[in-house]
Amino acid sequence: MSVDSNDQVLVEIRNGIGYITLNRPAALNTINLSMVRTIQSTMTLWESTAQVKAVVIQGSADKAFCAGGDVRRVYECIKEDSSEYTEFFKEEFALDEYIYTYPKPCIALMHGIVMGGGMGLAQGATFRLICENTKIAMPETAIGYFPDVGASYFLTRRSTSLAVYLGVTGKLLSPEDSLFCGLADWVLPLNQWQVFKDRLEAIEFEESSLDGSVFLTEKILSILRDLGARNDFPNSGLQKHMKSITENFSAPSLQEVYAALQANGSDPWCLETLENMKRNSPLAMASALQLLTQGATLSLKQCFAVELELNHLWKTRGEFVEGVRAALVDKDKKPLWKYALSDITTDFLRDTFPPIFAH
Repeated sequence: MSVDSNDQVLVEIRNGIGYITLNRPAALNTINLSMVRTIQSTMTLWESTAQVKAVVIQGSADKAFCAGGDVRRVYECIKEDSSEYTEFFKEEFALDEYIYTYPKPCIALMHGIVMGGGMGLAQGATFRLICENTKIAMPETAIGYFPDVGASYFLTRRSTSLAVYLGVTGKLLSPEDSLFCGLADWVLPLNQWQVFKDRLEAIEFEESSLDGSVFLTEKILSILRDLGARNDFPNSGLQKHMKSITENFSAPSLQEVYAALQANGSDPWCLETLENMKRNSPLAMASALQLLTQGATLSLKQCFAVELELNHLWKTRGEFVEGVRAALVDKDKKPLWKYALSDITTDFLRDTFPPIFAH
């Protein structure tokens, strides 16, 4: 086993399977620039290493696969005007995009909390496994930021209004809801995960008319089915609310979303949704709505490019510093957002964040 300089990423090849283990359990495996670089260099090396047939990305913490990027460090970088801010996001986004096109099967074992940067690492994987304790979300608007790491792509593939709902509200998803939203492929009980890995390592890479990647993909699917993994979602609460989500989150502006929800003020779901949105930055929510609406029409590459441009502007024009201050620094949970809902017209957004109107 090899590790990065701080033991924050564990790297091991075992019986043809390359394991990348996020190893910051006390920080819920939040990722930093050093970790991004270790993962990128490892996966690049393994791409041309015959000994590695497939890659598994997993987390060491009991509570989390990865709770996101190290936002406290990002906050410090902005305060220090450090170049690490730009380097981190550029390299993180590049790694996340690279995983989508990885030539060998890549398996993300998404247990516990999976948010933000954790979603970026997992969403491009060939197999996205979850378990009974998985909790998925893109909650960036609560800290004055926008859903990034490819969210304008991966949230929007199922439905634009669903993507806007998830990105604006930061809704925490159950395993069934995660499957329904297309953010996971299979749910397998956590007590079966070691068996799954043992079966992966036992695959005999025999001569086949299929190429190696296709052969392995079929084998992995067979293992999942043998172990009773599910990809259906009979108990998805979100599925039951899709009519309300479509009616309320198809509006072209945040003000119109609020108006639609308020017009249905007797509906408990609308009331709860409005209440949940109160804690979030209006600027971040309005930007997320436009970003995701545009993202639904863009390619993967275009989505990452727009998000990176927006991230550069956000450093000085967004409300991330105040959001992190309230959530993690002073912990008063009382962010003082600079902009009210009434301040954020379409013209204001277009002038402040041109990339989300570029296509």
